[in-house]
Amino acid sequence: MHSGKALTNAVFRFVLVLVLPAIMLLIMVKGLEVTNHINLPVVDVATQVIQQDGKHTYSEVSLPHNYTLGSGFSYGQFSLVLPKAGGDTTAILLPPFRDTLVMRTGGELIWQTAPVAYSREHMMPRFRYQPVYHELPNRLFNGENLSVSIDIGSSGGLRLPQIYVGTPEEVKPVYHRQYWSQIGVHKVMLWLTPVITLFYLMLWWFRRQNSEYLYFALGTVCWAMTNMTFTISNLPISQHIYWMLSVSFQPLLTLFMVLFLHRWYGIQARKLEYGFWCVSLLLVVASFVLYEWDPQYIWWRFNESFLRGFVALSAVYIGYILLWQACLRHSLSALILAISGLVGVYAGVLDSLDGMQLLDMYFPLSIHANLLIFLTLCGLLMYRYVSALNKSEELQKTLEDKVVEAVKRFEQEQSIAHESEKQRALLTERQNLLSDMHDGLGSQLVELITLLRVKSVGREDLQLKAQQCLNDLRLILDTRNPLFETQFTVLLGQWRSRIDPVMEASEIRLVWDVDIPDEEVQLSAQQKLDLLRVLQEVMTNIIKHAKGVTRVILCCRLDQGSLNIQIDDDGNTVEKYDAVDHGYGLASIRSRVERLDGQFNFKCGKMGASTIIVIPLRQGTEDRT
Repeated sequence: MHSGKALTNAVFRFVLVLVLPAIMLLIMVKGLEVTNHINLPVVDVATQVIQQDGKHTYSEVSLPHNYTLGSGFSYGQFSLVLPKAGGDTTAILLPPFRDTLVMRTGGELIWQTAPVAYSREHMMPRFRYQPVYHELPNRLFNGENLSVSIDIGSSGGLRLPQIYVGTPEEVKPVYHRQYWSQIGVHKVMLWLTPVITLFYLMLWWFRRQNSEYLYFALGTVCWAMTNMTFTISNLPISQHIYWMLSVSFQPLLTLFMVLFLHRWYGIQARKLEYGFWCVSLLLVVASFVLYEWDPQYIWWRFNESFLRGFVALSAVYIGYILLWQACLRHSLSALILAISGLVGVYAGVLDSLDGMQLLDMYFPLSIHANLLIFLTLCGLLMYRYVSALNKSEELQKTLEDKVVEAVKRFEQEQSIAHESEKQRALLTERQNLLSDMHDGLGSQLVELITLLRVKSVGREDLQLKAQQCLNDLRLILDTRNPLFETQFTVLLGQWRSRIDPVMEASEIRLVWDVDIPDEEVQLSAQQKLDLLRVLQEVMTNIIKHAKGVTRVILCCRLDQGSLNIQIDDDGNTVEKYDAVDHGYGLASIRSRVERLDGQFNFKCGKMGASTIIVIPLRQGTEDRT
């Protein structure tokens, strides 16, 4: 079912592409057929003067009249009678024709479209297929008529059109209508050619991967050169150079159109493209060389056979691509391009038949068909470019939406991860706090309870132990206080404010010598707690075991990246001791210092004791627990 529908669609497209261009061309012909749109008095009879063997032969002919000498150049003489219009001036109108014309009366030149040459090499370029308007003063007329002789020269077969007469008010509107229908629009298009070319060259420059823009720009230039015939004015170049330039660009035009269609439809045919390149360049070079060698005969035959034959075969290949792509692809752009392209192919065939005088037309069709093709291509290229921009903007917007969505998802995940990390940190902190209370405060409370059960223990010992429990609890809380995270000296001062009453109760004076920058001491909460517990244990040992102590000096300094703490007392500790038996707690102090990767040294004698603690402050110390 699906394949049958696709086949029906392809057949419909095939018929549409073949038939619709013919209908469009027929409408174009009817619209451009000038004789059906002119309602003026007309001169449609003339007398042709034929010179042969020195004799003049006169033949009455109907206008329009075709004449050729068959030698690549035609020259003709005619005589006719123009009727006089009312008023002071008689206006004459010649429908679009392609030859040079000189009008005389009584041997006196009264008007010419361009100087008539009597050989091909002396002909000058002129406007072709352009209507001609001229005003003759009525004083030239002999009564109601004016007898004139007309000389016409043509590079091929010549044609004398009908001549319409009337007042300027009657003839001018007809002339302007014909001018804009035949030449005016085409001139405007040629004026726009540089703009179109530069625009698509810029598109190609910014989008190098789209080489179809480049080939379209080059094809536009070649199209303008090949259509010089219809728009060129009197330039200081010969007819031969003019013809050679306009004709030699035709192979390049077909070449760039083939390359454009290959890039447009994504056709991979490199070998065929190389063949088109070689043949096109060879024909262009051969055209220039043959023109220099024999412009009268060989170059003309070469142009009529090889060059036009290559252009015709290229047109067939272009038509095949357009027709095949229109049937193969289900896109409106392929269908539109195929229809406009086949309009050009049909128009080229009709113009060729007209050039061989097999048809009788006053106007070329290729000029309008080519204009339709290039306007269609401009529209399709612009549509493709705008569609690409819109698609790019849509993709960019989609990408932005996805980025915003990804950022929101990331922020949500980060928020969840941050909350989870916060919960883990809180849990870890709780575990550390419980561990500290269990290891420190818990063990001291157990010891205090044990002492309470011993009746021989004095009240002062119980009070000291209770004070130690309270100080340890305060140490735990102080080290978790955010206010002391970056102020180690303040934390030490807080600890001093709690140890001072105990020292004073023991009649011991504490000498405080602390001089360290807070920003250099980066310790974690657990490390600060361990360090303060070490200091507190040292003070407790001094109070409990040092005899006759009256002064304790605490000195704290930074030295080469290490925190040096030295505690000296003047007590008498001469007896031998053991860390466990005598209760000095030296093992606990050493264990805490080692956990801080530090060093511990204790010396004692009759003149006092000295405790030295060295804690390294390496980078990353704050991350250790």
